[in-house]
Amino acid sequence: MENVMFYASNSNNAVDMHTLAGIENYALKEILEHSIYKISCGILWECHNTADLHRRTLLILELLGNYRWDAKVVILLTAFAISYGEFRLILEVYAHNSLAASLAVLKNLCRRKSEGLKPQFKAMELLIEEMMELAKCVVRFEGLPLQLVLHEDHDHTMMKATKSQIYLATYWIFRSSLTSASQIIDLIAMEQEQVNSNRTANAAWGLSSLALKLTTICSGLRMQVDAYQGYIEQKLYKKLMNLLKGHIVTDNQELLHLLLSLNDELPLNDSSSQAKVGIAKLKNKIVMLMVSKPDLLPTDQTLLLIQQTHEHPHQKNIEQGYEIVWVPVSSSERWTLDEHISFDYLTNSLPWLSIRHPWLLNSAVVRMIRQEWKFEDQPIMVVLDSQGSVSSYNAMDQVLIWGAKAFPFSDSREKELWKEEHWNLNLMLDGVDHFLTKTVQGGQNICICGGSNVDWINEFELRITKLQNLGLQLQVIYVGNRNTSENMQKTLARVNKDNSFTPIKIQFFWLRLEKIKDSILRLVQSHTSTKYETILTRVSEFLDISEHNNWAVFGGGGSKDFVKLNGSIVMELLDRFPVWAQKVAIFGFVEAIRNAFDEASTVTCDHTTMVPYDVGMVQQIVICEKCKRLMSPYVVYQCDGSQ
Repeated sequence: MENVMFYASNSNNAVDMHTLAGIENYALKEILEHSIYKISCGILWECHNTADLHRRTLLILELLGNYRWDAKVVILLTAFAISYGEFRLILEVYAHNSLAASLAVLKNLCRRKSEGLKPQFKAMELLIEEMMELAKCVVRFEGLPLQLVLHEDHDHTMMKATKSQIYLATYWIFRSSLTSASQIIDLIAMEQEQVNSNRTANAAWGLSSLALKLTTICSGLRMQVDAYQGYIEQKLYKKLMNLLKGHIVTDNQELLHLLLSLNDELPLNDSSSQAKVGIAKLKNKIVMLMVSKPDLLPTDQTLLLIQQTHEHPHQKNIEQGYEIVWVPVSSSERWTLDEHISFDYLTNSLPWLSIRHPWLLNSAVVRMIRQEWKFEDQPIMVVLDSQGSVSSYNAMDQVLIWGAKAFPFSDSREKELWKEEHWNLNLMLDGVDHFLTKTVQGGQNICICGGSNVDWINEFELRITKLQNLGLQLQVIYVGNRNTSENMQKTLARVNKDNSFTPIKIQFFWLRLEKIKDSILRLVQSHTSTKYETILTRVSEFLDISEHNNWAVFGGGGSKDFVKLNGSIVMELLDRFPVWAQKVAIFGFVEAIRNAFDEASTVTCDHTTMVPYDVGMVQQIVICEKCKRLMSPYVVYQCDGSQ
């Protein structure tokens, strides 16, 4: 409607998405079309009626008696836009458009010279602009959550005063539409010699006077609606705070209604079925509100989040117990066109629920999200338990680290999970690739190779291939570094061709390490724990490795132990394969590698260990507790004076 009105008047004003989005809630499409057609016919009929303008206005109002006041003005202006837009379009283009020329003949406009009508057109454009602004005030008021403020006498007094202004504004919008429509009909019937007469000047003056009256009404109504909106938002914010603090709540429905469903009974979109969904679907469930900008997360985080929830092995056990709801929040007070385009694409592509019209979120809700939940630019995932209380103000890290295993995604659950973890290959790789995780847990020897030197990676890959042909049982994955170049990505894709570690999995690997660090940092800041600090130190070592360094990590499958070697030391280890390979059966994979270098070390160790002797005991292997090398056996006799 706004496009027709303003573009017909050669204006470049943008569409107000808040106004347009609200039309969906008034009635079904077919009913709206019928009402618009009925009003269009009514306007034409009443324009030819001999009754006075006040009477005609009331008759048109009665045609929409069953609609809300905001719906009345929107439907009326839409009906008026049809005739106004058609009239202006034909008049502008009939000289060079055959279809418009034919219509101009039918409507007696083909010989019309519009230069003399410019004052009247200008006055009508001004009146239409004021009608639109006044209509927006009506729509904005009717869209407020009025049910929140009907508990006190003061509320009723404010409501009554504002409602009176709404009725008055609606009346003058209808009356102005009829006046404008009458003048359009008069212009069609006017002969060319009447164009420059006093008749057109008087008509322009009448429209300008009416526009001035609407300006005065709009100014007063806007102030009234602003004040009423501020009053409602204060009450809404206070009620939200009480509910979030757990004041007398039995389920999550009241809180979710205030957060998501104030202006819409079906506020959610289910991308899998394209169905409109109400908050009843979330009753008695853990609700994870993923708050972000309309462009959501970076690609790697989005894909990892999907993998850790919908594709996680534990998902089937808990999928009925929780829901993720995407709540996009604009960076500014008004949504931009780019944000609308991004939202429209993502809301139909992501495998979770999302707000259908996030730009209609109450400003008090947005303020609460920013102030209480500390949302700024980075995405957060606020978790509400089944009673609607906040169990985590940001569970994003734990979901990306443990996925569905972190259910119910509370802060206490995150602490429990860290108590069970150790810094090993399983922690580094779990969730990145589920098949590889099973390989690690199954006990297979693993090597993670990293670095940004293509020549070094190629040399490492050649040597490993030779050793594997000689019998080395080792699964190797290449991860590059945090900021992998395009050339390195091609190299990694080639050397990883025999495993499932695709380029996106490499991004998952580094993202997982970052999220481990972020999660541990929060725990360290709030708790004193040597274990947490140890894991933080180890993961930081990986993330802080210079992009010019090359390295490899060797681990023994599900073992908690692994060894990390840098640069040339890795190549030296591979050259020593015939030496340490024979000791794998004795020491284990990791200790055999570590022992291969310790034997060549010039540092001596004189540590001793006393092992009791039993008759018939088979000679056992003992590893030095200090230097981790194989200890040489000696026989020591000790006198037992009791015998």
